[in-house]
Amino acid sequence: MSTLTEEDAAIAFARAWNRLEPDDFLALLAPDARYASQWVAGELVGAPVIEDYLRGKMRTVRANGVNDPEARVRVELGRTTKSFPDRPCALMTQGESDPFQAAVLFDVRDGKVARYDLCIPGLLGPVGVFPA
Repeated sequence: MSTLTEEDAAIAFARAWNRLEPDDFLALLAPDARYASQWVAGELVGAPVIEDYLRGKMRTVRANGVNDPEARVRVELGRTTKSFPDRPCALMTQGESDPFQAAVLFDVRDGKVARYDLCIPGLLGPVGVFPA
């Protein structure tokens, strides 16, 4: 049994986005993993569906980020202070703005990422640091 933690999942997610290389994060998904965003109705179900979505998003960011700094994504590691106190999370920023635009929480079960949720950061009160 793997000892994957929520923090490990957050690190893998941050690396995937910061490098625009999703393979290591995708390898952590359970076959029936779920992804939900507070900005999108419905949720994605199943690792293949999530993989298609994530690869497509990263392709778009890569293509547009070359010439447009506002398209670039940066992901930092953080912890929540409200709602689900002291949980590891990933904090996403797109463009050159300072405030985090999304906080991502991970649910790990049986050594795999069973679910991850993109949330409005104000609900979680996250604090973060960009690892060098």
